[in-house]
Amino acid sequence: MIHVMASSVIPASLPSVWRLVRNFGALGRWLPGVKSCVIEGNESADRVGAIRLVEMGDVGLIREQLLALSDVDHAVTFSIVESALPIRNYRSTISLLPITKNDHTFIQWRGQFEAPVEHAASMEARMPTQIYQPAFDRLAKILASETTLS
Repeated sequence: MIHVMASSVIPASLPSVWRLVRNFGALGRWLPGVKSCVIEGNESADRVGAIRLVEMGDVGLIREQLLALSDVDHAVTFSIVESALPIRNYRSTISLLPITKNDHTFIQWRGQFEAPVEHAASMEARMPTQIYQPAFDRLAKILASETTLS
């Protein structure tokens, strides 16, 4: 099993960041490279078991299932059900913690998966640097622009 992780500080309050992260159907708003993101069927985006269909520009369609959502712990856990990526048994958790000193938010994205030997190193490098960190940067940018508009 390969374990990957990225973390960052977002200069916005935890409720502001959580509003975006907890919406399982809104991934396309803050994950770079997403062409579309929809919840299958007429499910609610915050119902455990919901499946989102994510169309990525570079890897095509990915189906992900919401496994857990906690408004208490500010954490969302999901798995990849179907993907063209050379990985299997992918599961990840995005969690938030308040930084009380300045009302910022600590965000951490942990993932684990299996990959064929020939793809293991590239996928291990790709997740935190090309997926997780750019998502944090986009979240920070969105929230900064919302603050400027207020």
